[in-house]
Amino acid sequence: MKLPPFIVFSVITTLLPGCALLPTPANDAAAVDMSFLVEPGQLLPLTKLNDIAGEQVVLNTPGRKKLVILFATWCSDSQRAMKALHQSPLIQDKSLDIVAIAREQQSTEVASWAAENDIKVTLVADTDRSIYRQFAHAGIPRFIMVDEQNRIVKTVLAEGEQQIEHIRW
Repeated sequence: MKLPPFIVFSVITTLLPGCALLPTPANDAAAVDMSFLVEPGQLLPLTKLNDIAGEQVVLNTPGRKKLVILFATWCSDSQRAMKALHQSPLIQDKSLDIVAIAREQQSTEVASWAAENDIKVTLVADTDRSIYRQFAHAGIPRFIMVDEQNRIVKTVLAEGEQQIEHIRW
């Protein structure tokens, strides 16, 4: 019996860990590198980005903690992480800049998703994965905690439940 492609895709995505391998053509599931390409102590490799409204976001402001989130709107783990973030006290922390970067997505689709889900953090569309590639090869959502001197403190692949508990400086 031959199954329609959308059913095969649904079954495969259900069996994969989180959103680690989607969508990354040419990945060999057994050989996917889920590690970070940045380490604690390194400077955050990003300094300026444009958000989905075209406004410049400065990420190297000294004296401010940052939480950089790499995610995708279609990923269930990412959706859960963003919802948990918006229900946590972190969203109200005035000493914290939060920037969520949507991997391989257009600004219009990220804006639409944000409006539907009442997302209030700064959003950036990484249409070609050029931002994401600075941090990892595969796997979302990812949290990157950055200190007041713009140094990476901690990196977390935040699949599964209780993701927000991993956010600590």
